[in-house]
Amino acid sequence: GARCSALREADVAVSSDNMSPGEDLRIGAAYAAGGTLNTGLLFVRPTAAGTAFATRWHETVSSPPPGKRFAPPGCCTSDQQVFGRMVRVGGGYPGLAPPAGAPTGGRLLRADGNLTLGSLPLALFMNGHSYFVQRAHERLGVAPFAVHATYTLDTHEGGAKAQRFREAGLWRADPPPPQGERFLAYNFSEPPEVAARRAEYARRGLSAANVDVHLSALEAYVAELRDALALARALGRTLLLPRWTCWCDRMWAGSDDIFRFGCMYPGAQDGNFVPFPCPMDHILSPAAWAKAGVGHRDAAFLDTLAERGVRPVEV
Repeated sequence: GARCSALREADVAVSSDNMSPGEDLRIGAAYAAGGTLNTGLLFVRPTAAGTAFATRWHETVSSPPPGKRFAPPGCCTSDQQVFGRMVRVGGGYPGLAPPAGAPTGGRLLRADGNLTLGSLPLALFMNGHSYFVQRAHERLGVAPFAVHATYTLDTHEGGAKAQRFREAGLWRADPPPPQGERFLAYNFSEPPEVAARRAEYARRGLSAANVDVHLSALEAYVAELRDALALARALGRTLLLPRWTCWCDRMWAGSDDIFRFGCMYPGAQDGNFVPFPCPMDHILSPAAWAKAGVGHRDAAFLDTLAERGVRPVEV
């Protein structure tokens, strides 16, 4: 609406690694100012300031000037880090602020070097955690313009990112299955031991979003998966993985204390998204499965079969 229309005044507009699309809608660019700007989703307008910034950015990445602000070891290991240092006044945090008199929730920031910086709305330009884990677009009732596969786990490389898109039904680059390929899918239901643990926490007036319930669920999922893989191999079928339920987010790094935030990644807890459908890399290693040559399809594959008029047969 009116808030986003202000982005027309931005010379450069960039996405964010911040965790709360809802908070971003309420506070606007001021919320992004204190976080990490992510150049994976970036717009540069051909204004004089935008063109000059793009030129300086390229030159600084290619030949960083001496000193700690841009050159290693003080900085920087990526073009994104150089970007962050360049736009922040003085190169430090926050170094960005809304223009004087800007309304709450505005999308513009005063940046270094006479640059008007726009903050792309997280709800419309989503990072990987907001879309694949929180599913914030469903809660907020919006259709994002773009999704950036950040916050993937496993090896953090192309295969892991493609798997996230594949599970969400956003990947269309896979070839069709071979003619005559047969599949085995098993319906997911809550394991009895998980139901019992949840009931116990409810009896004590406590949330089931905790690592005890989550670990109990993971153990049950892996046991079911072992049997399903054996059956699929015996029948000569490709296994379709179910949509499991996670009761705790998975940490990006050991320093990320999710346990004090309801088992949600710090900064994301206002979305209250636990429990949530687990991405594959929250339970298994897509890279390890690919290396081992374990044939499988994700749950979203059933949706593509339905699009082609193929109906599953329940046994």
